[in-house]
Amino acid sequence: MEIQIVLTNQFGEFRGKQVTISTDQYEGLTNLVKNFYLEGGFELTLEDGTFVVFPPDIVKQSYIKINKIM
Repeated sequence: MEIQIVLTNQFGEFRGKQVTISTDQYEGLTNLVKNFYLEGGFELTLEDGTFVVFPPDIVKQSYIKINKIM
């Protein structure tokens, strides 16, 4: 399946690069992101290839969504 991670906060919506993963990887990812704000910062490669790092204080004010493309 193809997915896209979307992080939203007061600075806007940050759409990750679309990637293909297996069902098992998807399940692992959903378990991982349940507590993403507890782990500190968050890194994401955006649609245009830009790499961005969000500091812990911004991550705590953000929410994350995983869109299934296929």
